[in-house]
Amino acid sequence: MSMVSTMTTRIDKSTKLLGAVFLAVGIVVGLLGMATPTGDPHALEHAYLFGWVYWACLVFGCFGLSLLHHCTRGHWGFPILRLFEAGGGPVNLGLFGLLFLPIVFWKQVFYPWARPAEVAVDPILQHKAVWFNLWEPRLLFYFVVMIALAVLNKNWQKKEDESGDEKWWKKRQYFGGLFIVIFMFCSNFLWTDVLMSQYSHWFSTIYGVWFVVGSCLLAFAFCSVIIGTQAKKKPYDEVVKPWLLKDLGNWMLTFTMLWAYFSLSQYLIIWSGNLEEFTSFFIQRSVNGWDVHGTALIGLHFLIPFVALLAPRTKKVPMMLAGIGLYILFARFLDLWYVVTPTWKTHWGINLLDIGMFLAFGGVWLLLFGFQVAQAPLITHRIHPFKEAVDHV
Repeated sequence: MSMVSTMTTRIDKSTKLLGAVFLAVGIVVGLLGMATPTGDPHALEHAYLFGWVYWACLVFGCFGLSLLHHCTRGHWGFPILRLFEAGGGPVNLGLFGLLFLPIVFWKQVFYPWARPAEVAVDPILQHKAVWFNLWEPRLLFYFVVMIALAVLNKNWQKKEDESGDEKWWKKRQYFGGLFIVIFMFCSNFLWTDVLMSQYSHWFSTIYGVWFVVGSCLLAFAFCSVIIGTQAKKKPYDEVVKPWLLKDLGNWMLTFTMLWAYFSLSQYLIIWSGNLEEFTSFFIQRSVNGWDVHGTALIGLHFLIPFVALLAPRTKKVPMMLAGIGLYILFARFLDLWYVVTPTWKTHWGINLLDIGMFLAFGGVWLLLFGFQVAQAPLITHRIHPFKEAVDHV
């Protein structure tokens, strides 16, 4: 047996170290950014929101995919289930719920319905007042419900690991369908309340699902980076087979295509309607450099990963799969930057505070992931379906 095959993965230590570096660099760069004039009096608040959004997408994506695995018992999920649980468990959901509190305190910066002067002269905002008056209770409800579901799944998983009793995985499977429906409900309305409500009149019925798809793509990309880079180390050397690499690649291809489909559908429906109150979102993104960014996303977020993931070799070589996963993490940054920041940035641009806040949030998430992933075995062989998955061709 070669030296490489006897090595044991230390992704917990690696992610903790990377998280500490991200956090330290983020704080330093953020402080430098605060000392540098940006022309934006609310640059800190804006940078904070974007940083929260990107890494919260990863939390929700991991949580949603863990529920999907429990629902379907797909063989693709067993080797990466612990990664999903570490990235989107109850602790992660709770922490990012707490990290959202500053945005609640800054809501007048982001939301026109929170500014009395604007509400007083806008009949539509006045009409929506009843809904927005319950904004904080709704967000609390979304987080509490998702945390409760995550706690239930974690407890059932722990009891299964301790006893080996199949009734616990069957219980997760029985409730999986209901949990998925609840998760989709909470996610859809959460992103509607957090981001879409920054617009006075514009809305899109596809907005929340659009974010769910992007979040799942983000989570699969992150897991592919880990699986691809740790494929020759224990315990992954026993389970990283061609079928697993192919499944992960196909999942990323599927969500890349779904993202493109939802993005194009939203644009075509709004363009064909050609109504002033509905076109504001894209008009805002068609000038001052945002038009170049949006056009570039067609190639950077869709064509490049689409072509790469169609190639069989990409889904056969672990390091190539890790490479495309890492690229998609970057592409998701570009897409979220295009979707989120033009709301307050009239011209395309990124400053030190934006970078620093993004890295700081990333450091927090990676540190949390490192601590969570070390709490349970990365892979368990007690589950009968998992044994079938390892032998699957």
